[in-house]
Amino acid sequence: MLKNLHPDKALEVILENAHSLRLKLGDETISLENALGRAASRKMISEIDHPPFAKSAMDGFAYRTADQQTFYRVVESVQAGSFSDASLHDDEVVRIMTGAPIPEGAAGVQRVEWTTDAGKDEQGRSLVRFSLKEKITNIIEAGENLKKGELLLTPRMLQPQDIGILAAGGCARIDVAKQPRVCVVSTGNEIMAAGQKLAKARIYDSNGPQLTAQARQAGADAHFLGIVPDERSALLAVLIKALAEYDILVLSGGVSMGDFDLVPSVLQELGVEPIFHNLAMRPGKPTFFGKTDTCAVFGLPGNPVSTFVNFEVLVKPFIHACMGIEYKPRMARARLARELARKGSDRVEFLPGILEADEFGLRASPLPYHGSSMITVLERADILFRMELGQSSIPEGAIVDVRLIRP
Repeated sequence: MLKNLHPDKALEVILENAHSLRLKLGDETISLENALGRAASRKMISEIDHPPFAKSAMDGFAYRTADQQTFYRVVESVQAGSFSDASLHDDEVVRIMTGAPIPEGAAGVQRVEWTTDAGKDEQGRSLVRFSLKEKITNIIEAGENLKKGELLLTPRMLQPQDIGILAAGGCARIDVAKQPRVCVVSTGNEIMAAGQKLAKARIYDSNGPQLTAQARQAGADAHFLGIVPDERSALLAVLIKALAEYDILVLSGGVSMGDFDLVPSVLQELGVEPIFHNLAMRPGKPTFFGKTDTCAVFGLPGNPVSTFVNFEVLVKPFIHACMGIEYKPRMARARLARELARKGSDRVEFLPGILEADEFGLRASPLPYHGSSMITVLERADILFRMELGQSSIPEGAIVDVRLIRP
């Protein structure tokens, strides 16, 4: 079993173990209306041109030739969703609306704002003149945005704009990765569920609701199995069920070196193969990762900022990989507003901060932080700073890369 692992190496090890679960899960076909937040795990090729026909970019008059001296006869009017059979002569135009197909033989569209009414001809047909010269055709050509056979969408977690792209391509149903079933278990004699009167020497459980929400946001089918006391028999009962029924088990608490930190030994008793335990990472040193033939297991520290950070850095990429998606954290480059310093530099450390814009660009500011039990720091934090091994400080004004943790 690996110990004191660098978090980057730990992530590599974790992702190496995602392939078998990806194969086990496979794909399913769902309706587009239910696809938000699901993982499209293969690239999508466009089956049509975008747009499928040449169309007008604005309201105006489709012309064959443009001349400010000519009186043009308006021979027809065409709106979006219809088309014109007109075969234009040099002194004729078709009144056209935005999105309508360009008539055959038309060379461009004169916008309505640059056109003047010139009365009617002997047959009572409307006449117009062009008051200004257009510099472009105002035509969106067939396939100008995307041609049939070109890449429509890369593998990704589907966002609202992706749903629109797929709908524009005519997709009513889509193949997505099946969601891994994730269960979350909180351990500890000191924690109790919110909504109850807080007893003496007890605290409310934040890890269970937080981790369940993080797993759902990551695209998993996540379920909270409740709070388990630091008792071997209680842990065994819950973990037997979790390992048998779920693809991923995420525990919080009970993974350190205390007398009641029973999780690693109970997991091994149940046949979980330990892969690593302990990371060169703060917060999150006692993190555990193991597996059975059917279930991956993450044992996270009990402090809530630890669980949040470890999920973001390690568990979320694993969930995405199990659905065939490479997770790339959202990063930003900013100027450090004041010195970032720490006492020890023996671990990679993630520290909370805020990102703001000023007249010089983006500015990143560390937040007052008293350690990984301080969940309230996450109310303001929208970024994580990363300090490397051996790095004890970063000077004010330095350019830093920060990890975004809020949309």
